[in-house]
Amino acid sequence: MPSLIRLLCIGLICLLAGCALIRPEPDSAAALVLLPPEEGPAPVLIKQRVDIQSHDEQLAFLVVGRFEPQQVRLAALLPTGQPLTTLDYDGETLNQRVSMPVNLPGESILATIQFALWPERSLRKHYRPEQGWALSTETGRRQLWHHGVLLLDIVYDADITRVYNHAQEYKVRIETLEAMDLRT
Repeated sequence: MPSLIRLLCIGLICLLAGCALIRPEPDSAAALVLLPPEEGPAPVLIKQRVDIQSHDEQLAFLVVGRFEPQQVRLAALLPTGQPLTTLDYDGETLNQRVSMPVNLPGESILATIQFALWPERSLRKHYRPEQGWALSTETGRRQLWHHGVLLLDIVYDADITRVYNHAQEYKVRIETLEAMDLRT
C-alpha cells in the first residue's frame, strides 16, 4: 500500500501544476496519452498537499482524488478550501470544471497523473517504441522520453513524490496526508 500511495501522490500534484504554470506542449506528437481508468491503481481515495514550482513562481494546493475502475475524479482546492478545479474521466470523456478564471490543460494534467500512477504494463501498452516513446521504470523512479528527449521524471521517496516535467518546465512535490482503500 505505501508504494501505491506514493504513486497516487505524484499524480495529484500534476493536477495542480496546470494553474498558470503549464505551457502548451511544443510538439503535439509528444502529447501524453489518456489511459483507461480500468487499467489504473486499486480503488483508493486520497488527500494530498501539492507544492508546485515553475521558474520563480510557487503555489500550494490540496488535492482529493478518487481512483476507481470506472472513473477517475480529482478536485483541487486552495489551502482555504475554496475549489479551484475538478476533473472527471470515464475512459472516454474528460469533463473539467474550473471554479476560478484560470486556463488549466485538464487532459495534459490527467495524462501526467496517470503516467505516475498506472501500472507499468498499461504504460508499455499505450506508450509504444514505434511511436517514438521510451519508458524507464525502476524502484523509486519512472521516466518518459519521446524521440530521445526526456519529458517526465518522477521520483518516489517515502511519503513524498516529486514530478519533474522537463517539457513544460515545472516541478511538483506531493505529500500524501490521507489514503483510504475503497475495496473495503
